[in-house]
Amino acid sequence: MSMHHRKLGKFGAAVGLIVAGAIALAGCSSGGSTGGVTTVTVMYQANEFTPDMVKAFEKDNPDIKINLIEPDDARLNAMVTAGDPPDLVRSGPSANLFARGLALPLDDYIAKSTVIKEADLVAANDAWKWDGTTRGKGKRYGLLKDWSPDVSFWQNTQILKDAGIEPFSTTEPTTWDQLLTVAKQLKAAGVENAVGLEWQWGLGGLLGAMVNQGGETLYNKDLTEINLENPVAYRSLQWLADYASSGAGVTSENPLADGWDLPSFQTGKMALSLDGYWLGGNLAGDDAASVRDHVQLIPAPTWEVGGKRYNPVVGGIGGYIPVGSKHPDQAWRVMEYFFGGAPAEERSKSGWGLPALQSLWGNLPTALPFQASAVDTVNSELKYIAIGEDSPYLTGTVLTDALNSEIIALSKGQISVEDAAKKIQDQVNVVLKETKDQLG
Repeated sequence: MSMHHRKLGKFGAAVGLIVAGAIALAGCSSGGSTGGVTTVTVMYQANEFTPDMVKAFEKDNPDIKINLIEPDDARLNAMVTAGDPPDLVRSGPSANLFARGLALPLDDYIAKSTVIKEADLVAANDAWKWDGTTRGKGKRYGLLKDWSPDVSFWQNTQILKDAGIEPFSTTEPTTWDQLLTVAKQLKAAGVENAVGLEWQWGLGGLLGAMVNQGGETLYNKDLTEINLENPVAYRSLQWLADYASSGAGVTSENPLADGWDLPSFQTGKMALSLDGYWLGGNLAGDDAASVRDHVQLIPAPTWEVGGKRYNPVVGGIGGYIPVGSKHPDQAWRVMEYFFGGAPAEERSKSGWGLPALQSLWGNLPTALPFQASAVDTVNSELKYIAIGEDSPYLTGTVLTDALNSEIIALSKGQISVEDAAKKIQDQVNVVLKETKDQLG
């Protein structure tokens, strides 16, 4: 799993595809059919959909040739605008994507498939469902490649013990307030980076989780407005500001040179990292040899002891077939292979994300103690998994940018939490209204 893999889908606002203007790029054509061979253009990262996978697929499917191109929003927009989109696109599930009618429903394909069956899809795949108003219900417009309960932390028990702190339970959640207390204690004990939230990837998903855990929702009923003027939202924003002001973790004003938590965590310079199950594949490697005997995955924190447990799928990346694909049937065969065939089986053995198919869960790595413990933690969290809130009218990085700016200001005592909430709310709601007006 690459840093880029995570960055596209972690805790930022859902980014919808915006087709703006009739931009045309030379060489954008998605290909066609020649001599009985159909060229299927796949926009996916080559470190995930590898050249070896392409060769293996083409060997078993001599009537299809894969044209693999790297993800590029500008190029994708241009191809869609020109009426010649790729046939398969790497993406996170987005209500905005669905509301714009840019993804082809896959229900009929799944109903006929012998590889990907509806009954075998884990519930997290419902992030790709859309009923016209709500994500998580209705027709299925894409598939997850892999996923995680994203508000789960990894802890280094040795760092905690060395600081005189009892490690957190792997079965019962700690509270957010206790986590912050421990972060401050670790900072005082000289830990270089006590707790990482992957702040640089955006706080939207994390804020949404906190608000839901407190019994509120991030948006109003029809998802046309964000609502942060309530005690739970205030508490969540204040927690993030207190985290920032403590100096115990990474923020936009205290960034990591590497751009993410893994290098610090796997070399013993970070005690806790909010990275879900994802880091497991990395922690099995030689670079983490010095810490792997001391790392554990722990449940998502709650606001109170015995409080509401909620651990959303925020960053599950997958793929969809665009409306307008010239070769949707052939693209589906590529999807079957990548999301349900040999590549999916190999991914399930790696620990770099949880399988999207229930039938592959028996492949999850458990040979190392931390791997077995992580699988146990995930299984204990499954009943609290949810599809994170997502408005079809949220585009770009407006929520991420507003949160970052106002939380930093709050952490410096420049504004009150009420003012911070109002400013964030006003900035986001302007965009929500504009997008709703555009969509009609």
